[in-house]
Amino acid sequence: TALSAQLPTPSEFLPHDLGETFTPHHMLVDYFETVAGASPRVKLEEYGRTNEARPLMLAFVSTTENMNRLEAIRKNNLVKAGLLPPGEADASIGDIAIVWLSFSVHGNEAAGSEASMGVLYDLANTNDARISAWLENTVVVIDPSVNPDGYNRYTNWYRQTATKRLDPNPATREHNEPWPGGRVNHYLFDLNRDWAWQTQIESRQRMVKYKEWMPHVHADLH
Repeated sequence: TALSAQLPTPSEFLPHDLGETFTPHHMLVDYFETVAGASPRVKLEEYGRTNEARPLMLAFVSTTENMNRLEAIRKNNLVKAGLLPPGEADASIGDIAIVWLSFSVHGNEAAGSEASMGVLYDLANTNDARISAWLENTVVVIDPSVNPDGYNRYTNWYRQTATKRLDPNPATREHNEPWPGGRVNHYLFDLNRDWAWQTQIESRQRMVKYKEWMPHVHADLH
């Protein structure tokens, strides 16, 4: 379709093929902004900033019809969860599943954030009838980089260190990340341990949005 022709794949957009090397965080943001700008299936929302001022983002993906009534879908779910009064419900909307995908809470487990770009493209691609059918009763929420500061620290180091001929030998330098590594955030907290305690700015800002949606499924894709 004409819409799909406007959507670049990650490999078409990036200066490298997806998976060939790690993508800097700013390029990851650029790709999500490009797809959201081209597709009525995608809404991109910045929900906060990290300690190093990188954006924390959510991409909401569903059919065009569902995207046009996204706020009503959100409220319906909170009514069913007992968090809003029944009068807030829209009876014309059926059951809609809300699936939240969090990528790379550990920044040096960077394959998650890399994969988020492929997931976004596949969901936004209107040529895939099977995915379009899934989205008729599903809203997918994508957080492409739960730990942008750690992810940026790792991907920058890796791109500076790796050679053109990648070496799988675990003793080579590209496999020996120096302290403190990209696993942790700016203040060296492991954000995967911070869901409960909420000590870090990323977690506190994220939880505001999480409680606004109360997803039925949450996948923590390291």
